[in-house]
Parts: sequence; C-alpha cells; structure tokens
Amino acid sequence: GENTNRVDWKIYANSKVGPVLASGSTGDFSGDKTQLQLGMKEPHFGIVILELTHTGARTTLAVDNLQFDEAPASANPHVNEPVAVGTHKQLLVDDYVIAKTSGLARTLGKVTKRNGGQPVFDGHFYGTVLYDEGKFKLWYRGAPYGYAESTDGLHFRRISKLVGLDPAHRNSASFYIDPHETDPAHRYKVCYAYLRPHAAALAYSADGIHWKPYNNGKPVTHRAADTYNQILWDEEARVYRMFTRTDFRRPPDGLEVRGARDMINPDIKADPTNWRTVREWKFGKGVTDEVYRRQIYALTDWIYEGVHFGLMSVYEFIPKPGAPYDSRPDLVKRHDHDVVNFYIGTTRGNAMWDLNWVYADKPLIPRGPDGSFDKDMIYPASQIITHDDTHWIYYNGYPERHGIGDRGKYGIGLATLKLDRFIGRQASGQQPGSLVTRPFKLTGTKIQVNVSAMAGRIRVAVLDAQGNPLPGFSGSGAPWQTAVDSLRWQPQWKTDLAPLRGKLVRLRFQLENASLFAFQIK
Repeated sequence: GENTNRVDWKIYANSKVGPVLASGSTGDFSGDKTQLQLGMKEPHFGIVILELTHTGARTTLAVDNLQFDEAPASANPHVNEPVAVGTHKQLLVDDYVIAKTSGLARTLGKVTKRNGGQPVFDGHFYGTVLYDEGKFKLWYRGAPYGYAESTDGLHFRRISKLVGLDPAHRNSASFYIDPHETDPAHRYKVCYAYLRPHAAALAYSADGIHWKPYNNGKPVTHRAADTYNQILWDEEARVYRMFTRTDFRRPPDGLEVRGARDMINPDIKADPTNWRTVREWKFGKGVTDEVYRRQIYALTDWIYEGVHFGLMSVYEFIPKPGAPYDSRPDLVKRHDHDVVNFYIGTTRGNAMWDLNWVYADKPLIPRGPDGSFDKDMIYPASQIITHDDTHWIYYNGYPERHGIGDRGKYGIGLATLKLDRFIGRQASGQQPGSLVTRPFKLTGTKIQVNVSAMAGRIRVAVLDAQGNPLPGFSGSGAPWQTAVDSLRWQPQWKTDLAPLRGKLVRLRFQLENASLFAFQIK
C-alpha cells in the first residue's frame, strides 16, 4: 500500500551513550529506498553506531548496502600532531597512536579456556586473583570471604577465611594491592558492598587476610548497589578511582535498570568519603531504550600499558516483568536469553568506554556449550593477571540463567591470552593492509613488534614526520619478513636506527595475511 513504512536513524560516536553525529527520517514511504543520505556533514574518526528504527506494515527491514565515504587523513586534526611514545609499549586497541589504516580489520583476540574448559577452583566471585610474591592469590566470595593460593595458577589451596570484614556486609568485594601505598599496613585494599543501605565501604590489610575498616566501617559513598565495587590507583591521573553499580529510572513495568558509576578521590586515607563522580551511565538513552536488550551489570577497571580496560558483565535479553518465563532449571541447554556475557571496553583518561565489542556481540570469553558450567553466565575477576608472557583471565561461570534461583554447580574458570593480543589489526588472505602511525620522537635504536604472520608476511618502514620514506628504512631497505609469530619481533633495515634518534618519525606497517597488536621502542 501507499505510505506504509518509515525508517528513522541516528548515528552515534563511539557508542549509544556517545554524541549523536547525525539523525533523520525517511518519512512515510512505500516500496524501496535507494541512495539514502544519512546526513553526516563532518568527518568522524573512530567508531560509529548506526541505529535504525522501522515502523510500518513491512515486517522486515533489510539493508542491502551501507557505505561511508573515507575522509582524507588530512581532515583529522590530530593525525599530524606528534604523540608521546617514548619507550612505552603501544597497544593498538584504539587509534591513539594511529594516523591512518588501509585494508585492515579491527579484531578481538581469541582466548584459550584452560583445564579443558572445566573450573580450576570450587568457588565463585565477585572476587579477585592477583599475582604477587611468586604466587597466584585468589579471594573468593563467601560468608565471610576466603583466600586461596597457587603456584601454577591452576591448582589452588585454601588458606584462610578473611578476618575483620563485617559479615553483614560481605555480599560483593574486590581486592587490590596498592602500588601507590607507602605504609605496609595498608598495602592491600578492599572495596565491598555495605548492604543496609546499599553503598560502598573500604578496608585495608597488611597480609590480605586480616582487615581493618576505613571510615569506622561506615559507607564511603552514597547509593552503590550489590555487584562489583572496586578501588584502584590511577598513576597517570594521580587519583584513586572507584567503580560501583548505580541505578536509573525504571520504566512503567518496574524493570530494574542498572548502570555504572566512576568516581575519583586523590587521598582515601586523608578522607575516604571524598569521592567526586566522573560519570554515571547505562546502555542506551531515555527510560526504555535498550533496557530489555542489555544492561551493564557490573564493571571493573584494569589499567595496563596506559589503557583502561573495562571488564564488563553485561546482562542481556532481559525478561520483561510479568511476561511468560520458563523458570524450570535446565542445566544442559545453553540459553540465549536472561544471560550474562563478559565483554571488554577500552578508554584513556576520563573518556567514555569504547563499547564496540558489546554492540558487535563479541564477548572476550564466550559462554560454554550445552552442559558446561559456564554456559549461561560469566562474571570476570576484578583484575587480569599478566605473567609469563600471558594474560590470565579468571572468571566465574554459571550453568543457569540470571532469573533462576537454583543455578546449579558454579565454579571459577581460567582463560588465557598471549601477551598484548587483546585487539589486533588484521589483513586477511592476500589482501594487503597498512598502518601508519602519528609522528613521534624516536627515543631508542630498536623496535619490537607483536605480530602474528605465520602464514603471511610483514615489513616496517620508517618515514619522516610528513610521511615521506626515509632512505635505507623503506622500499628495498625495509625487507619483508615471512612466517613470523612473535611477541617481540625486531625488524631490520639496511641502516641502523641510531642516526634517527631524537628526530620525529612515523612507522608504516605493511601486512599480508597477518595481525598486528603492539609495538615498542627500545
């Protein structure tokens, strides 16, 4: 019929809680729409989210082709500005050090579940695993919380129940070894849920077992609900950060709407209550947007190589209050609704999280298959361990849905990832790809590259600050390297890098059937 359909759209920067870059509507129409302009008038460098809303008689909406015009690199005001690199490792998880790419896809690293995909510890989180003093130290949930140790990260021995934490307020906690602390009595810190009223509380310890409260055991925040509460030191910002859950307005049907809060405090010993809110956020905008599709259930921050990694437990495909719900336990079938997935987000400084992997439906640790202990819900430990060129990612798995009272036999599992391979830039097959960095001052004489190219090849050229090839460091002076899979591959040139030390340069990585993850000047 005539005028029976309508499509409205919005384009968001970075995520659906980011600014709206463009919006519009087809108005009422019939038939098909072609050559539809979405209305982006200015170039945007970074991730965009396109939201389409269809109303009308047609029951399906099909998008046959979506094309964004490539903006010239010169349109980005930052790509020609020098960036501070020094000898710090540069993870290619975002565009911080990147001026331009061509022919490369941004890909999520693939973890390996250890112990055959079975739990490595009979316990559950919220909790933490840290590597310290040659041991894996694990704090697990209980009444009270408990502490265990391992020398290999797979076989743990229970050491003690925790002493000094009020058992009435032990519902959820995360533990931390404070690198900023100078007093050994305060080396360990815990941020935990104070249940009546719901808020966050803090305590300290010399050994991680015997605890004393800050603020006389009273809450140090206002409303902060009963999932992860976390504290950590941000060396770059010179502040403590606290992450808690918060709540947003409920829709008319009464559904609980969860969000996350980020706060800062320069000195928790001087005033443990002096927290200033940086951000409160939830997925989507408005009262009902996305609340049934996904909610941020819990979030902790892991700071690594200058990047903040958000370890996000995301509650997905949420049942509507009063709607039919099959509450019979089923410990065999892997469900696709009322589940919790574990995603990562990244950011730097106080910027909003990059939520790309959430909207791409790509968890860092996928839920297990039918019959597995982690088939329906995964909650990560509050931190990731980096040890022996490996990232150790502990997580709590459940074989049943969020709304089921009896969730079966849970456990703490372990997944590992090769060093720094969280997010890569990939050239597939024989289609070549390239990445050019922003200019930076060369402070060393060697470059180490984290690359996987066992069935492909890579080469690295050195350019001047304007992007022109430097003789001896490009073309025939920058040979291809084949069949390389290395965390610290060192490219070789016909000329030594020493004459370039102290000068502004760029790097150009060329890839074929290869993935690039990080580089570091040495």
